[in-house]
Amino acid sequence: MGRRGAFTLVEVLISITLLTIVFMALYRSVDILRASNRNLFSHLERSSIEIDSAKVLYMDILMSDGNISISSDRDRKFSRVTIFNSRNSLYGLSSAKVAWLVYKEDNTLIRVEGGDYDIPLKYEDRVEIDIISKGVEQFNIYLNRKKTKALAIIKFPNLTQTFMVNNIPTPRPKLKLVKPTELGKKQKRDPYIPPLI
Repeated sequence: MGRRGAFTLVEVLISITLLTIVFMALYRSVDILRASNRNLFSHLERSSIEIDSAKVLYMDILMSDGNISISSDRDRKFSRVTIFNSRNSLYGLSSAKVAWLVYKEDNTLIRVEGGDYDIPLKYEDRVEIDIISKGVEQFNIYLNRKKTKALAIIKFPNLTQTFMVNNIPTPRPKLKLVKPTELGKKQKRDPYIPPLI
């Protein structure tokens, strides 16, 4: 028996073929891993945007003066929320009027912030419009009777956000302007008439 010094050509070709098969399997698994990482990253990015938008809505309600108007439309799935005076401005306003509504096209949740405007917007209105999410399935805000608590339900395509805001300040009553000549005078009141029994 002689001493063997090198590999034969057949052994080298077999080892190269086996190595190629192993590399192809590894490349396929790395490709699947990259695709799943991209999918997970895009899902997390969308979820973080939706969570941040729920935080903005929470702060809009919490930092308001309590003057909040809510109207429901389209099968009571979507509310239109108008916060007339909020200190939570994303654009540096000292006091902002903020409206949250679902646009009919693609059920797009939008946030409108500005000084003094009415919806529908006019050409001269200066507002900032933020698109929060498309494909919103539900957007409802409920206030209790005293308007000191709010419950928000937002159903995004990927997740549902539900939160409650307590201790909403009650709106201050509007002051009635009085002429200086009427100061100190007693106002006439209707006499009290007891109810009939």
